[in-house]
Amino acid sequence: MNKLLLAGAVSAALFAGQAVAVPLHANGTVDFSNTTGIYAPGVVVNEVWVSGSSAATPFLEKAVINDSVGTVYKYVDAAKSAITYVSDSSIAPGTINVVHKRDGGGSITGVKAAQGTFPKFNDSTSLDTATLGALAGSLQAVTAPGLTQSIHATNLNFSDVDAAQFESPLNGGVAGAGSVPSTAVATQTFGIAANLKLRNALQKAAIDAGTLPATCTVGNETEACIPNLTSADISSLFGANRVTDWGNLRYGGAAGKNLFTAQLAADRPANRDIHICSRTAGSGTLATVNIKFENAPCFAGAEAIQAASALTVTPETGANGSLKAYHSLAGSGDVEDCLEGLNTGAAQGNFTPYPGSTASFRWAIGILGTERNPANAKAFRFLRIDGASPSLANVAQGKYKFWGELATVGAVSADALTQDLLANVKNANQISTVNVNNPNFGITGYMGVANNAAFPATFNTAINGLISAAFDPARPVNPFTHEVATGGALNHCRLPNVPGGAKALPALY
Repeated sequence: MNKLLLAGAVSAALFAGQAVAVPLHANGTVDFSNTTGIYAPGVVVNEVWVSGSSAATPFLEKAVINDSVGTVYKYVDAAKSAITYVSDSSIAPGTINVVHKRDGGGSITGVKAAQGTFPKFNDSTSLDTATLGALAGSLQAVTAPGLTQSIHATNLNFSDVDAAQFESPLNGGVAGAGSVPSTAVATQTFGIAANLKLRNALQKAAIDAGTLPATCTVGNETEACIPNLTSADISSLFGANRVTDWGNLRYGGAAGKNLFTAQLAADRPANRDIHICSRTAGSGTLATVNIKFENAPCFAGAEAIQAASALTVTPETGANGSLKAYHSLAGSGDVEDCLEGLNTGAAQGNFTPYPGSTASFRWAIGILGTERNPANAKAFRFLRIDGASPSLANVAQGKYKFWGELATVGAVSADALTQDLLANVKNANQISTVNVNNPNFGITGYMGVANNAAFPATFNTAINGLISAAFDPARPVNPFTHEVATGGALNHCRLPNVPGGAKALPALY
């Protein structure tokens, strides 16, 4: 996720009282020397530990800023798997807020923490300078002293899907996960991304076949020229026992009319093996794609996108077009590196396409949140699914299905700081500032959830108070939900629907 910003002004009452300064060492670094609750004489610390979904981190980050006065100090460990925020508090003037976020392990870590298996928090040793531009004016570039790794019970845990999905071996096999309560807090939109070489190949084939307008050209970035894959195509490409050869994507029914032969010789990869830039078991993104396109683990006979034991493979060990090469990756940034690395055949970031050797480009497809690559600076693009682009307007109208609900899993602490952070994360007005305007298809990213009474779906009094199909980018709310009812169980194996009451189905407008 990207950034979450307070839409309305914070009440002046929150700033009442005497402010305190974050205690600093003489060299200007934050003083973490006393972690028992007092960071300086007479200064009380509100300390919260949060674990789980890395997609929730920027939501939380903006919530921290909203609850702070003045500078927020943000630190990360070397692997960026643990984050610490320190600031003066706005919700309890005269105190200091310290929020610890454990990113390492993603959603499955949040589920385990909710069960009482407490993750380790390594309070950071250096500032995350990569986010300074995005959070200019809110963070101060200082270096924190090294800290000892510690284990804490968590106050709040996040998962990209309901906890029950992680009980399956496909998603990490967490025993007892099905009994962990899950409550939806935001809608996340995911996408099928093709590296640029594959996107261009799909465009050329579709233009030749007449399924994209004749006015489209290869490389065109407009919505009308985005190539399409059906749900059946995606299942065939990702499924464990399905097609292994890009030449299997045919059009027109005539011999030789397939994706591979449709290209000019220079635009064909040297090998037709299908490369999948995917995630490791325990990823909420992987759990969502399994559910949406394979009905796994919801149906015992489903073929999973990827087995839990799958690892990154050295590709092309068999005949041309005989292999489906899964690249099982820890994070979304790694998926981006995989798509870009295979687009050139060269190492990209932490990803090396061909360990120990070099090769030319390959076509590759992957799974990512649609807030990624907002300016098309990276060599991949999102595709249409079943004719619909991954815009929030298409989600709200029931046209685009690859989305899930970010959830809290397990109990949520009743302390004021935890409750206020969570309220910020749920705020649809604030969620709007997380979103990006993708140059290919418009506003995408995140939405409020249908069962949040404080932010109901957009209404239109001209049609008797029913839900309008109009999408409000300043207050995005998804009228569909995987929850059984308001306050009911969240289950992503359910087909999403519009909650009961006098509401019209958005797809009818």
